[in-house]
Amino acid sequence: MDRSMRIGFYHESAGTRHAGGIAVYTRRLAVELADRHEVTLYTREGESPSSLADAGVRLVRTPRFGGRRDDVLRRLTPLDGQSVAKLRMALWGVRNGLFEAIDRDQDLLVTFQYLDDLLVSNLVSVPTLFGYHGLASVGLGTHLRERLSRTDHVVVNSADTARRLRAQFGYDVDGVVYPGVDTDRFHPGVEPAADADRPTVLFVGRLVPEKGVFDLLEAVAALDRPLQARFVGAGALEAVSERARELGIADEVVLRGELAHAELPAEYAAADVFCLPSHGESFGMVNVEAMACGTPVVTSRLPATEAYATDGESAMLVPPGRPDALAATLETVLDSPVLRERLGERGREVALQFSWERVADRFEEVCVSVLADAEPADARRSART
Repeated sequence: MDRSMRIGFYHESAGTRHAGGIAVYTRRLAVELADRHEVTLYTREGESPSSLADAGVRLVRTPRFGGRRDDVLRRLTPLDGQSVAKLRMALWGVRNGLFEAIDRDQDLLVTFQYLDDLLVSNLVSVPTLFGYHGLASVGLGTHLRERLSRTDHVVVNSADTARRLRAQFGYDVDGVVYPGVDTDRFHPGVEPAADADRPTVLFVGRLVPEKGVFDLLEAVAALDRPLQARFVGAGALEAVSERARELGIADEVVLRGELAHAELPAEYAAADVFCLPSHGESFGMVNVEAMACGTPVVTSRLPATEAYATDGESAMLVPPGRPDALAATLETVLDSPVLRERLGERGREVALQFSWERVADRFEEVCVSVLADAEPADARRSART
């Protein structure tokens, strides 16, 4: 790449310590690309991870918002808390010249969530690039984005998402850029978060039925052995706790809640097996994080997970929604130190292919292609007026 680009990323919480998957993805791409390009992150007020400042990412902040106005919007509209924050951020930007500044300062603006793209693509003249992070279902947000967005360029997080998008809306994407993992932070040998006296199975993700949380509880209950099941993530903690009591395994279940992303390597290191028994995934980044730490992975056999997981080699794959098959596979892995060692070693090798450096290289190629196809700025501005 001979010419430095001015790339803007737009996400209300990526410039804070928020550990949501898309926020982490946005933040890390900004950090990686800042080594080669002028990168700006448009985000709200909040404590920033040191990685952003260290990398030289320019931060443009809006107020944090919240309070009575947000409560009123949630009552009067179908928007959730995050969507209200996005709407308030865009309205603040209109009143305070944010989007004129983006047109002046950026060659390209990147978003990764429906409402962000829907709003800002209609408020700026620079080329916009939208990143799909999955298409398991097509709801109102997807249809509104497809109908009303003025973004011409789309990148997706997996070949499976590209296939779904083509089948649903009939167009091809500009590129596939898989999520990345920090292979320097997520690696074997990290100090464990806990030292259990029993084999430990770990789950990381949203505590919702679609992630197979209750399937995992049933599988743990079916295992006739001492065990600890650790659950990390936000969501239906009370429902998980209640189901564990019903199954008679309350003493075996540890609910850690949502943790900062920097705390996750220690959780993977404390586990004998990592398990993500999702009913559907667009990728399953936590699987690759566990693999990077050398932790054996048991996960669902899905098109998205098969992009990196080979059954019996780099992970063990089970049919989704089958607690009986999940229990049998967990039993097999826990019974075999040799199998766990092989899965851990091969998993680490696979995870290295998803280092953030490689991900950023591919994303950079897409940005170059988008700008090469873009109309001159004056023509774009005329088209908007």
